[in-house]
Amino acid sequence: MSESKDRLDSKTRRDEIAEAALRLVNRDGLKKLSLSRLAAEVGVVPSALYRHYPNKDAILDAVLELIRDRLTEHVERVRKEHFSALSRLDALLARHVQMITSQQAIPRILFSEEIVGDAEERRGRLAEVIHEHVMRLASLVAEGQAGGEIRPDVSPESAAVMFLGIVQPAAILWHASGGRFDLTEHARTAWNLYRECLTAKS
Repeated sequence: MSESKDRLDSKTRRDEIAEAALRLVNRDGLKKLSLSRLAAEVGVVPSALYRHYPNKDAILDAVLELIRDRLTEHVERVRKEHFSALSRLDALLARHVQMITSQQAIPRILFSEEIVGDAEERRGRLAEVIHEHVMRLASLVAEGQAGGEIRPDVSPESAAVMFLGIVQPAAILWHASGGRFDLTEHARTAWNLYRECLTAKS
């Protein structure tokens, strides 16, 4: 087997382990994530995990990177599928809501003190992941301004943070209420207000 094939197989297995960790957190919560439960989810003995990750902290780091990749992919997809800034933001909001409602692990991880704890490096990486996403959103807003679709007197970065504000508090309410708070309906209503604030007047 070639060295490049070995690296590919290793990356595939690492991704598989991170995906399994995300599933476990989604199903049972962050506190119940353990190497023994993760090994059972993947279908290997616990010692096999150590060939890819030295400890639980490294697995949490990998899960954070997995979420980062998914956020990046969402932006790339709406860029390909939609041609105006506002339609891209609208589609992205729908993707965020779907991601949260189908993967409760993601808000648990992004908004949990437990995942960062005393790990200063992971806290910094979490801040980077969120900042990177804010800047991707800001670029969508700036493109809409350049095209005359979005009013020019707003800060793209502030508009991006406001966009996330449609989702984050509502996701907490949705999670805390056991799904009784209608996150999807909230997003639709809040989107109309957000779009009205951003749309350039003719």
